Amino acid sequence: MSRWAIKAVFYNEAGEENFTYYEEKTYSTKQGALRAINGTYGEQLAQDATIDCKNDEDLRGFWLDDFDVYKVKEGKE
Repeated sequence: MSRWAIKAVFYNEAGEENFTYYEEKTYSTKQGALRAINGTYGEQLAQDATIDCKNDEDLRGFWLDDFDVYKVKEGKE
């Protein structure tokens, strides 16, 4: 069965992308993951991502642009 998770998309002034992948929660549908982004879990991730930008060396100089979903597991539906 396919599973979906959320990733944070970051950019810097040079237009470079960076990502943080949140695989601790997965969803059985893409729509479920998108609903999570637009709900309280998305708010929590936005706060976490803002803190990450200040504290994680690989995200210094980047800012949170958006969240997206990605497939973490392929399988039979």
